[in-house]
Amino acid sequence: MKPENNLLKRFVDLGGWRGFVMNIALGGFAVLGHAPFYIWPVTLVCLALFMIRLDGVQGCTHPVKAGFWAGFGVGFGYFLFGLYWIGSAFLARGSGYTVIMPFAILAFCAALALFWAVAGAVYVKLVGRSVSAWRAGVFASVLFLTEFVRGHVLGGFPWNIPGYIFAAGHPVSQIASLVGIYGVSVLVLFLSAGLALGLGQRKFVPFALGLVVLASAFGYGSLRLKAAPIENTQYVDGVKLRIVHAKISQKDKFDSDKYVQIVDHYFRLSMGEGFDDITHIIWPEGAVPGLMFEDPGLMQVLEELMRSGGGEPPVFITQTLRSQPRDGHAGVLGKFDYYNAAAAISFPREAPAQISRFYDKRKLVPFGEFVPGGRLVEKLGIKSLSTALASITPGKSKYVPILPGLPPVSIQICYEIIFPGFTPQTVSDAGQAPEWILNVSNDSWYGDSAGPYQHINQARYRAIEQGLPVVRSTSGGISGVIDSYGRQLAYKNLDEDGVLDTALPRPLAKTVYSRATNFIIFLLIAWALIGCYVGVRRSRQLHLAYR
Repeated sequence: MKPENNLLKRFVDLGGWRGFVMNIALGGFAVLGHAPFYIWPVTLVCLALFMIRLDGVQGCTHPVKAGFWAGFGVGFGYFLFGLYWIGSAFLARGSGYTVIMPFAILAFCAALALFWAVAGAVYVKLVGRSVSAWRAGVFASVLFLTEFVRGHVLGGFPWNIPGYIFAAGHPVSQIASLVGIYGVSVLVLFLSAGLALGLGQRKFVPFALGLVVLASAFGYGSLRLKAAPIENTQYVDGVKLRIVHAKISQKDKFDSDKYVQIVDHYFRLSMGEGFDDITHIIWPEGAVPGLMFEDPGLMQVLEELMRSGGGEPPVFITQTLRSQPRDGHAGVLGKFDYYNAAAAISFPREAPAQISRFYDKRKLVPFGEFVPGGRLVEKLGIKSLSTALASITPGKSKYVPILPGLPPVSIQICYEIIFPGFTPQTVSDAGQAPEWILNVSNDSWYGDSAGPYQHINQARYRAIEQGLPVVRSTSGGISGVIDSYGRQLAYKNLDEDGVLDTALPRPLAKTVYSRATNFIIFLLIAWALIGCYVGVRRSRQLHLAYR
């Protein structure tokens, strides 16, 4: 189906390598809606033009194949320009990794682009030569389903889901408390599809309906935020957190000659002015390379410093690597499993230091923390990017340690917080529900790029979805405290070095989304499947009627 506008006709007719480059450009410009730019109308226009390009391939000899490659091109541009910052991780690892950097990034983005390629092919196959406005529902449904699959298959990678173009903490984002980020994405995709019909065929009813829903979302969010002004935030009694935010590059962390200097810097920040009033000190992921809790000298210095104040020693919370003999054997032939873990250490006045139970990270980063292929690939000497180890073992339990002096918490290490629905309903054997989320992360891998801004936007959406405050302690990222509406109450930016002394906000009552996450996801998937069925059926009926 060719558009009525002559300019759009020339746009649709652009084929060959020029058309493929145009598709990549559409995907690349669509990224401008995401953090740190949030120019979300650009994303809507780019996705609308994507649908128009797909409608234009119906006259091709092999339209489904053409739809596949159109989707691949747009998806490749979307992921390449949205995830370019991953290359910084290779640069931080040194020259041995720099050579493979471009190939790894291109391959990764191409793999992700396959989801959009399938969406393009399926959409073209389903709608055929139909001119019906129901195509908008089919486009939104198909792309939503493929994005949902991308967020779950093979562990999932739900980074830059379309709904994230609305900045967390602002009015529209508040509907995530009802339908989650996937529901927000449905709105984005339907708006784009409606815009495509308006631009291409001057059928503006679907777009007008989408604008009504968007305006309603804005109104709901505005009222929700107005009813909860920041100055009325309630805090947990008797808790004062110190979030340590050190500006240290990832390259320096891999330099063994700077190890003592880095640890000393973290200690100096931790022991700064106001130390005696602090109840809990939080260090980020990657603050100290290696197995921190298995270093007796470091642990001794830590204990001496924590006990050196005039008040009750603060509880120390951080991430560390930890080792465990593989398969229950006592380290036979040096074979250990390694975990990316978090724990707390308390220092009672009249008793030895006490280490809590560990929380082991369950969602690991492919190639960053484990090498796909498992122990077979380990024999080739291929190691992960984040450590000198071949692989880190995923944790098996959702239960987390009880952090002394704090309400029940859901600990989420690094990119675990990007997964909608990852926050468990209970975090202990006793069935306690989490009252806040602790996210410790190492964002220094990605330097001063879009990556850390995208990461914190996703963390802020978890706060909205769950109705829980989020405390973030990051290396080289954006640390701070986020309230249950996704608003940043306090933060330290990428280029800052220091500490944040802050209280811990109280949670809200459970949100609709947190109470019925699985049911809402089921409804969204059902809506998408029904939308495809009804849209295709109506499109074909109308197509036959006008023949």
